[in-house]
Amino acid sequence: MTSMRHLTELLEDSKIINQDRQRQYYGMLSRETKRLQRLVEGLLNFGRMEAGVMKYEPEKVDPGELVGEVVSEFLEEHAQDGHHVSLDTNSNVPFISVDSAALRSAVWNLLDNAAKYSPADSAIDVKVAGESGRVAIQVRDYGAGIPATEQKKIFERFFRGTSSVSSRVKGTGIGLALVQHMVAAHDGEVRLESAPGHGSTFTILL
Repeated sequence: MTSMRHLTELLEDSKIINQDRQRQYYGMLSRETKRLQRLVEGLLNFGRMEAGVMKYEPEKVDPGELVGEVVSEFLEEHAQDGHHVSLDTNSNVPFISVDSAALRSAVWNLLDNAAKYSPADSAIDVKVAGESGRVAIQVRDYGAGIPATEQKKIFERFFRGTSSVSSRVKGTGIGLALVQHMVAAHDGEVRLESAPGHGSTFTILL
């Protein structure tokens, strides 16, 4: 909100005359607005989940196509961060019955987490494949990693791990709690593999 206010004041006061700079600032303002919208929607959805009134509307979706769209949107919004996101989608992955908005939000949260806890120019690998009769959506980063003592706690609401505190990573502490809620509501599972200094791999199994 502070960034949005500052950018709006600069544009409103006509202090930015150069048109290229104006376009740059409008782009920044648009990205910040989307970030705030996602934050507010996430908090509202979390409140609904906690109250047990969150409604899901399952439909048949192509998981590979859905994840591909989320990755494209994420790259567009985070182009300035420099992360290299690769997508590996198996063409034989079956359709699944899921609330598409909920799954999009879950995948976005995992991508956002991966970007926050890894260097700006590092890779993020996304994979969609079949696994023992289920669909596996995997997001892997090469960042700080998570100590074994914190790996269960990170799914708790408002929990901030040692790496988020030491690196001053911004966030509300509900992203992974949201992911777990959404996946559990679809009778799925979230799996984590991580070690300090070796990054993290989150896998949604549906």
